[in-house]
Amino acid sequence: MRNILGFATALAFALLVGGLIRAAALSGERYPQPQQDHSQHQPVNLQDSQGEASKPKPDEKEPQKQDPKPEPKPEPAADLQNAADPVSGKAVGEAPVVLEHKGWKIRFESEANRDKFLKKPIRYYATLSLEPTTGDKLLKVDASTYGKAAPATCGIMGGDIDPDGDVFVLHRGFKVYFCCWSGCGDEFVANPSKYYDHYGLVEKDGKLARKQE
Repeated sequence: MRNILGFATALAFALLVGGLIRAAALSGERYPQPQQDHSQHQPVNLQDSQGEASKPKPDEKEPQKQDPKPEPKPEPAADLQNAADPVSGKAVGEAPVVLEHKGWKIRFESEANRDKFLKKPIRYYATLSLEPTTGDKLLKVDASTYGKAAPATCGIMGGDIDPDGDVFVLHRGFKVYFCCWSGCGDEFVANPSKYYDHYGLVEKDGKLARKQE
């Protein structure tokens, strides 16, 4: 009797285990585990991708770098070769003091005269036969050919003019006189046409002439 019960128990246990194994097999077929696709998860080299993006395409041209234009070099000052000091009127000597001023090398007998010149250079231009222009340049001219434009009064400040004095500037063929050096010459050179009528001057065929001519 005991043998029969033992056999029946063993058989039931075997059947139970077999059923569980079969159930597990059927569950795996119904719900298969997803397989990982490693092809879509390859590591990306960011450096390579950025490098390829930055490279110009075959049909694109790289912009050419333009070299900056060199700044024009200033022209060397011309030697005026003045034998007399424009301030004192004396000879400059064998070892003059040289000043570069608006494109010219001007000689002086002393540093004191050079410094005096720099305080009011316009008053000495005519002595050096230099004509100031509105373009802040000085033209070397033949002052002996220039006529006088010396009315009774100054066209800028209205003071009396000395027609035999040295208070004048050279301007387009004329010596234009003033009453003083307190800014009259600078004012005239800055806007000369404003004062032509007062000085009896007029533009004629691109030149400056007297009104009666």
